[in-house]
Amino acid sequence: MNYRTVLVALVTLLPLSACAGTAAVPSAAPSAAPSAPPPSAAIAKDEKLAAAVPQEIRARGTLVIGTNAPYAPLEFFAEDNKTLVGFDIDTGDALGRVLGLKVEWKNTSFDNIIPGLEAGRYDIGIAGFGIEKERLGVVDFVSNYLSGGGFLVKKGSGVKVNDFKDTICGLRVGVQSGTTQVERLEKADAYCKGAGRQPVQIIRIPDQNQAVLTLSSGRADVVTADKPAVEWAAKQSEGALCVTGTYRTPHSLSGIAVPKRNAALNSVLQAAMTKLLQEGHYTRIAGKWGVVDGAIEKSEIFTEPAQVQDGDEIFPQPIKEGCA
Repeated sequence: MNYRTVLVALVTLLPLSACAGTAAVPSAAPSAAPSAPPPSAAIAKDEKLAAAVPQEIRARGTLVIGTNAPYAPLEFFAEDNKTLVGFDIDTGDALGRVLGLKVEWKNTSFDNIIPGLEAGRYDIGIAGFGIEKERLGVVDFVSNYLSGGGFLVKKGSGVKVNDFKDTICGLRVGVQSGTTQVERLEKADAYCKGAGRQPVQIIRIPDQNQAVLTLSSGRADVVTADKPAVEWAAKQSEGALCVTGTYRTPHSLSGIAVPKRNAALNSVLQAAMTKLLQEGHYTRIAGKWGVVDGAIEKSEIFTEPAQVQDGDEIFPQPIKEGCA
């Protein structure tokens, strides 16, 4: 992921990634979600856009969306441990209302979503997907968020990280499998070894909740994930954890994944996203989930790797004072 409740002892930490299957499988008690009514309730159907939905989906009347919860604040479980909530969930539900479709959410592991799109199990995927060159060889994207990443540590631990080079050498790092951060950590490990520094110990975890648990239990020094996720985890920990550093990339956009076979959906989804932006619904949803700083101003379609800027450079932000 590039734009996914943990620890009862820390009051509930981070609803972040899920296990496979269509049923929600929460791994701990959920974090409290905002109590405001779903913003999609006031969103009207756009008849023209609804008519442009591919026939197969229009006839079915349902838009099937693959996601990966819990990954707060993008997608996670409400207090009933069943209902999906979050920025991505509200966005997907809002798109469904614009297109006159019911939305059926299918929860699965992050690295199963794109294969599921290819196999026809889902119409689209919304799960904080970074728009990456490699992914564009398999799916298209309609941008919906500006993400970036960050580093989560125990407050007062003395661990200060804001990049995948010098500040991360010698650390034990928890990370969710299948995310772009794994590749960055592998490159960081090679860099550290080449520079004669201590290697990076990469702790791959299938569930982001468990990644955070490795930190809180002392088995990891730091967890890296998308910026909204680490910021939410810090907030839910009530001061036990904090974000020591964040970064941007040349292509920090996240998007809605659309299988190549469903390319006709691209323009429909982009137009629906544009409608949500123009009518203020998107901004309201972003505000509800505290992710306004990652809100986009326009939605774009990505179909070719060449549309993504070359290079894997990151742009670290200054280490945050008072964290570690």
